[in-house]
Amino acid sequence: MPQLAVETFPSQIFWILVGFFAVYFFMSTVVAPNLEETLENREQHVGSLIKKAEKLNSDAQKIEKNAFDALERAEVDSAATESNLIASFREQSIKEKDALYNIFAKESRSKSELLAEASEKCFNDVVNDIEDIVQAAMLKINSSSSRKNVRK
Repeated sequence: MPQLAVETFPSQIFWILVGFFAVYFFMSTVVAPNLEETLENREQHVGSLIKKAEKLNSDAQKIEKNAFDALERAEVDSAATESNLIASFREQSIKEKDALYNIFAKESRSKSELLAEASEKCFNDVVNDIEDIVQAAMLKINSSSSRKNVRK
């Protein structure tokens, strides 16, 4: 076997070293910087998506809190208005009382329903935005992982 002949050892060692250093130089100057840049870009992108998701989550919580506060204020206002109407009803006839109470109940219900629908729409919009960002982040992470697997 020629590779075991002692006379060829110096040339074999020389070419092994040349090949090793050529591969090492290529890996350290081309492949490693590209990998580092790709990983850094991926980390920055995922970090920005997480920050956006956290901001949207906090915005959703604020909107939800504001909606519940507005609903509570509406309930308190409607209770105060109802008590004022009841006091004024005492001075009016029974027919007038019934008519005013029905009008107030309809207005109160319609305003409460409108407020509940608006707050639910805002909350659903924020939840959908958060879900879209999380899905985009997961797709980006999955595509990065699959590219990594293909390279291996």
